[in-house]
Amino acid sequence: MNGIFSRQNLGNKKKSGLWAMPVGVSLAISLCVSLCFWGCTQKHADDKVSVFYGFEKDDVKTWDPANAYDSVSLDLLPSVVETLYQYSYLSDIYQLEPLLASSMPKYSADRLTLTIPIKKGIFFQNDPCFKESKGKGRELKAQDFIYGFKRLALPSLQSQGWWILDGKVVGVNDYHDKLTKASKEDLPKIFAQEVEGMKALDDYTLQFKLVKPDPQFIFVLAMNFTSPVPMEAVAAYGDEQGNVLEHPIGTGPFVLTKWEHNHEIILDKNPNFREELYPASAAAVYQKVGMTEDASKRLPFLDRIVMTVMKESQPQWLNFMKGNADIIALPKDNFKQAITDQVNLSPELVKKGIRLNIGTGAIIRYISFNMKDKLIGSNKYLRQALSAAIDRDKWMSIFTNGTGKTMVNAVPPGILDRPKTAKIKYDFNLAQAKELLKKAGYPNGQGLPPIKFDLRGASTTDRQLGDFFEQQFEQIGVKTEVIPNTFPAYLEKAKEGNLQVSFGGWSMDYPDAENIYQLLYGPNISPGPGEANYENPTFDKLYSQMAVLESGPRRAAIIQKMDDILQEDCPWALGYYEASYDLSQPWFMNYRSSDIILNKYKYYRIGKEIKKRYLTER
Repeated sequence: MNGIFSRQNLGNKKKSGLWAMPVGVSLAISLCVSLCFWGCTQKHADDKVSVFYGFEKDDVKTWDPANAYDSVSLDLLPSVVETLYQYSYLSDIYQLEPLLASSMPKYSADRLTLTIPIKKGIFFQNDPCFKESKGKGRELKAQDFIYGFKRLALPSLQSQGWWILDGKVVGVNDYHDKLTKASKEDLPKIFAQEVEGMKALDDYTLQFKLVKPDPQFIFVLAMNFTSPVPMEAVAAYGDEQGNVLEHPIGTGPFVLTKWEHNHEIILDKNPNFREELYPASAAAVYQKVGMTEDASKRLPFLDRIVMTVMKESQPQWLNFMKGNADIIALPKDNFKQAITDQVNLSPELVKKGIRLNIGTGAIIRYISFNMKDKLIGSNKYLRQALSAAIDRDKWMSIFTNGTGKTMVNAVPPGILDRPKTAKIKYDFNLAQAKELLKKAGYPNGQGLPPIKFDLRGASTTDRQLGDFFEQQFEQIGVKTEVIPNTFPAYLEKAKEGNLQVSFGGWSMDYPDAENIYQLLYGPNISPGPGEANYENPTFDKLYSQMAVLESGPRRAAIIQKMDDILQEDCPWALGYYEASYDLSQPWFMNYRSSDIILNKYKYYRIGKEIKKRYLTER
């Protein structure tokens, strides 16, 4: 590959330039370069073009819907590809509505068959892969959804999304088994076979047959794993080699026009995008803050999205304060500078017109123990000891400025059927931790090899996090080998099951307890989303019972039993529920904080006149 999609090879540069400089000098130079670059970019922006400027903490791992399951990839991909359903943007509850579907599903009397009509007149973005139409995007058909679903079963892709079908759709497991056993020569023929539970009845009608009632299946249809994929894209760019991950072809409001690895990503407005309108109605909370001003106007408002990969938080902060970015996740080191009384902006930021957005989102943070690991996975008392060695109040104080809430059970507050467990079973207690370590066979850590602790990044904050846990475990005599990673490298280790102990985190895909517990369900071990590789027959049986039930007392009782098992087994050392603090510029309109609504960029608007006035004043 070449041009803007080619991967940069930095391997030969380690002995020259910034690579050879002291950390402080290189950081100072990078700050100056980034500020200059962003300032020049903004100065030369066309006043007639509406551009959003933001940051990514790391490079995008993939643009392939079959494998995009990390926060960085899913920040942008949902603006390129779309799904059958989406969440209502201005509702105060998570309410599904049709997107590519023309109506909500029609269920059979036994709730096992879903029939879904597809909107007509929706076209894929223009791309050279559409050779028959000379590069003009063709119309979306129901078959494109089926093709996308079937790709989740391809063994070669090791899709992170296989779990949404596994054991749920009639015939899909037999189909997966055939693909797994097929020779390379037979694979195309088997892939083309029909799956009984997934059919395109005609060009505009989909039908799914479920193995058993699944109340959460409709939420899956709003996940990007289920996005339609044109077979022309895979034919042109390749599937086995994974090249399709660099050429996302969707029906969404934006198209990927530049991906300079580890530096910059640009999305431009899709000229092929259909007419879609900003919501005409809104919950009172959004009406109050003026988010109905654009009611019934055509989407998207942005002409371009420019995202700079900036792994360190301080360059992000300085660029934001100069007006070179529209929104920022408030860095922990700037919290006290920006916030007073935990909920109010400082007078300096108020004067600049900056807004504070506090999200009580569906994000959890925990320490994950790989149950496949011979040392960690086979010793329950060791896992319990490590959990009891963690001072969670100190953890939250240092890394969330005290805004996090202790994760007393796996499910965040506000989710139906949440366990009533109000305290972590193996919470911070050094005396208990030492006793448990002795019970594990390693009194005061004697004879225990260093624990390998993988981080999700290599930034200053990541390194501080590694130092923190090294100190926590050292209190009971456990030595730790902290391993920084790039985010894509971390995800690859998780997918391959090559972690021992790691800093885990999860942003819920949909507002149901099942979405948390599927991370600990046996069939979902790596390469699926279950990085802890936890397999417990009793837990799995309860999960299977829970998954088919509607919300209510019976389901809540099962979930409570599941939590009791997890508290004792400790595949995770529970951490905290995360609150997000975002700062946005006064010219940045229509923003709402949500960890579940991912296709948000089409709603954003830049007030160009307001921006010009504020930047002049600054």
